[in-house]
Amino acid sequence: MDQDLQLSLANNAKEWLALSLSISSAEKIAFDKIHDGFFTMYGTDFMTHVYRMTFEQTLQQLPEKERTQLLLCFKSAMDKAIDEHYSVQTV
Repeated sequence: MDQDLQLSLANNAKEWLALSLSISSAEKIAFDKIHDGFFTMYGTDFMTHVYRMTFEQTLQQLPEKERTQLLLCFKSAMDKAIDEHYSVQTV
């Protein structure tokens, strides 16, 4: 991973942390309740659709550089998850 991408990801992480800290406990509890309620009521397929729509809408609003970086991170995470899923674990 190049330094520009690392710096960008670090800055994004700081921004998400700041946002997370700015959300009140009541807001977090309300979000968790709504999220978990939808997850329980509609299941994983529904929530996967919601997450995908959120990701796609976010991509549409990002500048080209950030969009490319996010997609590269997504591909890297997918590659890692696939490798872990299909790896043979010895006991």
